[in-house]
Amino acid sequence: DMASTLGVTGVVTANAGVVVDNFTLDGTTLALSSGSMTLDSAAQIILDGADDGAIQLRDTGTKYADIYSTSGDFYIKSTQSDKDIKFQGNDGGVGFTALTIDMSDAGAATFNNKIVATELDISGDIDIDGTANLDIVDIDGAVDMASTLTLAGNADFNGDLDVDGTSNLDIVDVDGAVNF
Repeated sequence: DMASTLGVTGVVTANAGVVVDNFTLDGTTLALSSGSMTLDSAAQIILDGADDGAIQLRDTGTKYADIYSTSGDFYIKSTQSDKDIKFQGNDGGVGFTALTIDMSDAGAATFNNKIVATELDISGDIDIDGTANLDIVDIDGAVDMASTLTLAGNADFNGDLDVDGTSNLDIVDVDGAVNF
């Protein structure tokens, strides 16, 4: 025990670790025995790992995520099987989940609200459970409807119109030849 200040001008080697208050530094581990740890810097805080700059996130020793870089690409990876990635925020004092990426469903994304985009290119099926308000629809291919199509305006067809079944038409305006 020392009752005064220790002044050292050289390197201090402590092979059994160093304890300062409730911090212990031993080898490659800095441990805090109680409370939260704050890293506070007058400038940037830089975390610089190995070649990939990997940062592992753990809870009581169990890894749940990796943050890393490969070939210049930035990765955020959920490492536990079937655990989701959630983006949360605060809207006017109310917490909410803005986006959930479901890892048990190959990364299916569920947005809490709308998606705003200047262009949307979908390469698979579209399943709309609700109303679709579309300004312009350009369909390259067949449309299979399992319900009724209601038009509240004019319908212009450039090409053939093939109706299988009964048609109940109030008024028909035909420009051109009609073959029955």
